[in-house]
Amino acid sequence: MNKLSLKLPNVFVRGAAVLIACATCVSVHARGTETILRVGPGAGCDFPTLQQAINAASPDPNISTTIRLSTDFNNQVVSILSRNITIDGRYLNCDANTPQENLRKTIDGTGDDTVITIDNQLAGTRNVTLRNVIIRDGGGPLGFSVGGGLDIRGSVRVDILGSYVSDNQATVGGGIYITGSGATLVVDGGTIIGEQGNVVGNRAFSDNAFIAQGGGIACFAGAELIINDGRIRVNSSSNDGGGIYLNNCDLTIEPRPEFVGEGDGFVTLFENTANRNGGGLFATNGSSVFWRSLPVGAFGGRATGNIAQERGGAVYLDDSSNFVGSWLRFEENAADDRGGTFAVQGTSNLILRGGTGFSCSGADCPGIFGTRGITEGETATLVGGAISAESGSTVDLRQQRLYDNYARIGSAIFLSGATTTGDLRSVLIARNVLYRLSNNASTVDLSSSAKIQMRYVTMAGNFRVSNVFPLVERAVASIRGNGNASTTEIRNSSLYNDAVQVFNSLVGATATGSCVIAHEDVSFLPAAVVDPLYVDPTGNNPDYSLQPNSPAIDRCASTGTNEADVLGVSRPQDMAVEDQFGPFDVGAFEFPSDDLIFEDGFEILL
Repeated sequence: MNKLSLKLPNVFVRGAAVLIACATCVSVHARGTETILRVGPGAGCDFPTLQQAINAASPDPNISTTIRLSTDFNNQVVSILSRNITIDGRYLNCDANTPQENLRKTIDGTGDDTVITIDNQLAGTRNVTLRNVIIRDGGGPLGFSVGGGLDIRGSVRVDILGSYVSDNQATVGGGIYITGSGATLVVDGGTIIGEQGNVVGNRAFSDNAFIAQGGGIACFAGAELIINDGRIRVNSSSNDGGGIYLNNCDLTIEPRPEFVGEGDGFVTLFENTANRNGGGLFATNGSSVFWRSLPVGAFGGRATGNIAQERGGAVYLDDSSNFVGSWLRFEENAADDRGGTFAVQGTSNLILRGGTGFSCSGADCPGIFGTRGITEGETATLVGGAISAESGSTVDLRQQRLYDNYARIGSAIFLSGATTTGDLRSVLIARNVLYRLSNNASTVDLSSSAKIQMRYVTMAGNFRVSNVFPLVERAVASIRGNGNASTTEIRNSSLYNDAVQVFNSLVGATATGSCVIAHEDVSFLPAAVVDPLYVDPTGNNPDYSLQPNSPAIDRCASTGTNEADVLGVSRPQDMAVEDQFGPFDVGAFEFPSDDLIFEDGFEILL
């Protein structure tokens, strides 16, 4: 062995040799050479500090370096430049070769700079993995700063696994800042971006000159963000995007199959706050969000308890951005201007679906539940309890429930603008409440010539409240249209005992449809006044599915789509009875052909 070979184990190795007896282990894989460096105090360690070990790693794209941390580091500012690096905090000491999954090592910043800066400006992509580490106390004083915990740039993929990014602050990206079309961030392995234990969440702060964006994560300029198993929780922004801020970025949220169901692996946006818009998530400048579960037809995640002082308690979309979600649940979010859960603006698109062949009950059913305005009662200001969309945006809902949402106007949905449209299919809209005395109050409100299609929709038990009412009263109208170009199309739907009027027309708005059951046909002439015989529409645990002798069964022809009902029952379920006009049932619930009454999920939920 020559002298050069004797020196290589302490840094890295090139070539095909495998070195066995060394403090620093080197192995060769098909993807290139991997080197292990041990960092910490003691004779068995290769380096005493993390930055020394990073500096010793090779910038060669074919060489990867794993750094095993055996100690916490305080007052650190670390840079990873153009290297393939894994930092692993699962090792008890430098002599340990077996990782312990419950161990995490802390990398504590100085409080006035980014904790870890990651950048690659060389040819090719570099890979950085942060495993079982805690990144905290990064940031800066008032003034412009980015990425309190992590600042990610260049052609690099960063995987954060089983780690915590907490108690960091910056003007943009309190926890994490990522920018550039070559940059990718993957959050996985139960990682928490935000509050964990007694450590507070991340913060984006404004001063007089700079606007805060992205308390937890801020993503810019074509970078990509992927979340497989992670929590974005209790982060805050003094401006926009309490949890996540996207500007020309794509976010993919996709729990893997092993994370679905009762496990801990689905993704949550939890109790993030924004002083302006997008409590949970803010997306602008053509950003796209795809939130789904694998396999398709399984529970994909929740957004719970997020708050925006102005618009979009959970999600704010603007400037041609998109949100596509499959089997998601939004609960107890709040805002005080527009869109208690979703505010959709600037030709953006909101698509929420249940999934193909799915079934649900109780707390895993998809939809929007329990949205509130921050200000309630007679002084309530919120418009669009569950959803507000305007300025040419679209809302497309399939197999959703809009339940127990509150607002001053449009307790379930508010649409505004001549090119703003809604398309609802297999949707239950029930027990939403208007804080309003006005006779123009409605559950679904179309303003300034907005348009909506409703197919296989059940609207039931929607109310209004006021200090002058001894109890709750029915909403004045299920749907209000305002404007000469405002059109409403209702087919194969049930609006029974839902409001005083089915449709309230202002300034020439029109409504058409067919195969509709309602309690009155004066405001909407196509309606048939007949009781659909819901299972239990008035109890504390309402069930709006159909009794076996319901006149809504096999009443309708197809509306051009045979997608599943709100519980996942396929259409049509042609009964052994004489069809009235076709094999399809009225409303969101298709009666199953095996004569089993599918219980409504709210019986478990409430």
